[in-house]
Amino acid sequence: MSDIAISVNNLSKDYCLYKKPIHRVFETFFPGGKQYHTSFSALSNINFQVKRGEAIGVIGRNGSGKSTLLQIICNVLQPSKGEAVVNGRISALLELGAGFNPEFTGRENVFLSTAIMGLSKTEIEARFDDIVAFAEIGDFIDRPVKMYSSGMYVRLAFATAVSVDPDILIVDEALAVGDIFFQQRCVEHMRKMMESCTIILVSHDMHAVSNLCDRVVVLDKGVQLYDGKPGQAIALYTKLMHTEQFSRKSIAPHTASDISDSVISEITNLFPDFNEWLPVPEVQKGGAGEVQISRVSVIKEGLPFKTVQKGEKIDIRLLILASETKNNIIFGYTVKDRVGVALFGQNSLDLRVEPITLQEGFSVVEYSFFWPEVYPEEYTLTVGIGEGDHPLIHSIQCWAHNIVSFNAVTNDQAVHGIFNNPVDSLQVTSVS
Repeated sequence: MSDIAISVNNLSKDYCLYKKPIHRVFETFFPGGKQYHTSFSALSNINFQVKRGEAIGVIGRNGSGKSTLLQIICNVLQPSKGEAVVNGRISALLELGAGFNPEFTGRENVFLSTAIMGLSKTEIEARFDDIVAFAEIGDFIDRPVKMYSSGMYVRLAFATAVSVDPDILIVDEALAVGDIFFQQRCVEHMRKMMESCTIILVSHDMHAVSNLCDRVVVLDKGVQLYDGKPGQAIALYTKLMHTEQFSRKSIAPHTASDISDSVISEITNLFPDFNEWLPVPEVQKGGAGEVQISRVSVIKEGLPFKTVQKGEKIDIRLLILASETKNNIIFGYTVKDRVGVALFGQNSLDLRVEPITLQEGFSVVEYSFFWPEVYPEEYTLTVGIGEGDHPLIHSIQCWAHNIVSFNAVTNDQAVHGIFNNPVDSLQVTSVS
């Protein structure tokens, strides 16, 4: 048996868009005549393979083609070009509870849904108690599902869908169901399934993607932009989202990489190590772009570093370019773990200083933070510039993703979780 569970080869999906329904009739009955449609490419030349037992994520902005891709893999849609070859039985969580009949009881819907997915009555009966226990709906299992709360409904739908023991499980935005405790159980169950099941996960929850997936494919406007490590994929997705949300289509008079000799000379007089500052490629930047990060220096005790431990001060220096004078500017940072999950960070609004104004042209900005006691592994640093007066609600001018990486170390101190928060007090009182 091949070790490839899914093979997507040169896959494309095109649609014909008509202004009026009658135009479709004209083209159908008068072929070769006037063309009434315009073509829309939902997917264009998509290529990737998924090995058995592998978990991959598919992420992208709304309209990027994610759902179309899943429907082709599930054989709900046919591609215009190319193919999607699937080896094994698929179970798809595309729309939880879509097949439930509101007049039927939970029990009846479980038997009906699992039968449609290919289980025999004997197999369903053997798994029924586990499905009910996982869904946590108690005696409501024998009541019509139209009486269920939305939480009960999706819990039963999820428990039913994952009970089939498929070779391939496809999940489309189906993990954010129920309360936080049920969501944790869903993720834990997915981890167990990954030991013997191939998984494709589509989600806007980057924490779920980074925690569950070995690889991530990034789609944008039907085009495959990336296939690789989750951290880099999430950084690219974040850049796309920032650029889409905050772009004002303004054009700077010159780019952040275009630095005159006079500016370089002036900066070098202030910072002799300027030639060692890291240039920031455009591919790593996202946001409105009216203020851009040109170069970055991240140092500890005046020097670049590869390891850091609790209490050490990290200094950040940015060379930035403003296309015009800007007010209420914010500077900040985010530290991410090896799979791209943001662990901690802060911005300059926390300093409660007077609003920061940037003059048009180049400026150098310096800020710093102290490293906390975190789990010893590799981390990356993202730096950013915002505009506004609220720490959480402001526009993104420029984020430079994953500029440097370094390893956190500890002095033989066990770290319980992501970071340590010391026990404040302890008291034992004997009552016997």
